[in-house]
Amino acid sequence: MISVVLVYAALAMPAASQEHWRTVKGAALGELFRDKEFADGVHFAYQFKADGTFSGTEMAKAVSGSWRVRQNQFCWAWLRPPGPHECYEVQQEGQHVRLLINDAEAWYGTLEKLR
Repeated sequence: MISVVLVYAALAMPAASQEHWRTVKGAALGELFRDKEFADGVHFAYQFKADGTFSGTEMAKAVSGSWRVRQNQFCWAWLRPPGPHECYEVQQEGQHVRLLINDAEAWYGTLEKLR
């Protein structure tokens, strides 16, 4: 009976307890985004180019701007539509990436090489 309860308890545990996120810093952060597409499959898809620019779509509207690594944060500045300059801590688990501000997830998606 105890083993059955333990199996059910293990199955009921949230997937978050099994995640293995690692913080990406420094030069590795630039390599992570350079010539990659960051997307969630529905709402946004941004293509980050090696020249420090990005373009893409968000909710079917064209977006563009610039990106860079500052200290240990990923930063972007929006040109279209005009927007703020924002910087994030970046964590990665395989292809999955999340951008955090003050330890709170602001963006979540996957990274793939540009085609």
